[in-house]
Parts: sequence; structure tokens; C-alpha cells
Amino acid sequence: MKGGETVRRSSGLSLLLLPLLLSAASAQVASNRATRYLYPTDVTDARALWVNPGGLGRIKEASIHLDVTVGEPGPGGRLRQLTAGFNSRGFSLGYQRDLFDGGVRGHTYRLGFAGGARRLAAGGAATLYRGASSSKGWDVGVVYDLAPALTIGGVIANIGRPIVRDSTQPVTYTAGATLRLPGAGGLGGVGGVVGMAGVSGAISADVRIMSDGVAGYAFGARMGLRERTAWPLRLLLRVDTDRTLRRAGFALGLSVGADDLIGAVATAPGDLRRVDALSLYGVSTRRLTR
Repeated sequence: MKGGETVRRSSGLSLLLLPLLLSAASAQVASNRATRYLYPTDVTDARALWVNPGGLGRIKEASIHLDVTVGEPGPGGRLRQLTAGFNSRGFSLGYQRDLFDGGVRGHTYRLGFAGGARRLAAGGAATLYRGASSSKGWDVGVVYDLAPALTIGGVIANIGRPIVRDSTQPVTYTAGATLRLPGAGGLGGVGGVVGMAGVSGAISADVRIMSDGVAGYAFGARMGLRERTAWPLRLLLRVDTDRTLRRAGFALGLSVGADDLIGAVATAPGDLRRVDALSLYGVSTRRLTR
């Protein structure tokens, strides 16, 4: 009787702990920080490799990207993610290193290629995961300039359903649009807009869909000031929601510079109780077209 009771108690405890174990396993998967503040229709530099590989083919350029992310910034903050990558004429290579609790380390290598003609660009990226796991997946993406001020596009991510540290990544479909406001010209997301009269701006939105339906939405805006000066200033705000449009996350960013820029992005959960991560990044871009 005592043995049976012990078994039942152990089974019950295991059931109680199961959600915690599952959440701990899912915590061992981290998306690239660029996906927390950029959109699949509003990035053309090296960061597009992580957001939408199709964006790599929108313009002919060479760029490098470096990002350092700290979790729970403050006295108890810890380094959580490092990203480095480059793009040259649509050929791109990136590396992401994640530092999780418990000493777990994750390494993500991504290789992308894209091309474009006139208003259409498309590309793909292969991802290799290392660090307590070994798996690979694929992303494909496309962007299309529906009008001079309106870009639409989409991404299919995690093709092949890679298993990353015991967590299967679901195939995710993302569709989005970016509307550049009057007086805002050019391309390039946060770091590549050259506006008229010293001001630029855009609004963006996307929807993420999985096998069981809509997973969430994202809405945001960016504004550029002093665009004709040597050090233009760009601001961005993004709000993520769940499928019922309840707030799930915020991102607030600031960058200085144009072809060579530095920036910071802070993110917070939907209730805004705290800043959960702070990223410092730099992007250097050289356009290769006349």
C-alpha cells in the first residue's frame, strides 16, 4: 500500500511539475532580437536575414550588423544574445549566440540568398542550430512594392519543423504591409530612409499564422527627424498582441545615423511592469547602385 501510495504521489507531483518543465524547455528557444522591432516589409540590410530573407534582394547593398542584448537590464541583468552578420548583393551570413539559464548555450547559423527585379524581391535562408541540439530549418520570403509608398510581403518560417533543444518549432506564416507616409522616401527600415524636408515616417503591421489559426498581430510606427543632417534621429514604437488583440509586448527604439547607425531597443511584456530586455545594435550600409 505504501509503495502504491508513493507511486501515486510521485505521478501527481510529476503532473504538477509538467507545465513548469515544458515552459523551461520552451525557454531554451530564442528568436532573433531583430524580429522584435522590425517587420518583414520594412528591412533591407543584413537584419533582413532574420526577419524576411526576401528583403535582402530589394536593393543592391553591402551591410554588416552587430547586436548585443541584455535580459532584465539593471543590477541583475545578464547577457542573453549576441548577433553578428553581413549582406552583400543578396548573399548573407549570420550568427546568433544565446545564453540561457542553467549554463545552456545555443548557437544559430543562418545562410541566406535573395534576388529582385523591379518591384519584386524573393529569397530564402537555411538555419543550422547547435548547442545541446542539432537541427536545421528553412525560411522563404517575398516582398512586393504594390505602390510607391506601399510594400506588402510575407514569410514562411521553420519549414521542416526543426527541433531545437527538445522544442519543435512550428511552421509560421507571416504576412505584413508597410505604408510610407508623405514626405518619406527610400527603403531600408530603421536605418535606410532618406526623407524629404528633414522628416520621414511609416506605419507597419503584420499577422502571424500557425496550423491552429492566427497566433498574433503586430502594429508599429517609425519616424525620422533631421533627415538631411549628418546625424538623423529615428524613433520606433511597436505593439504585439495575441489573437484576441490583447497586448502581449511592447518595443521602443531609438537610433542615430544613416548609412552608419547605432541604436537601442527596449522591450517589455504587455502589462509594462518591467523592461525584459535591452538591445544595443549597430548597422553599417553601403549602397552598390548608382
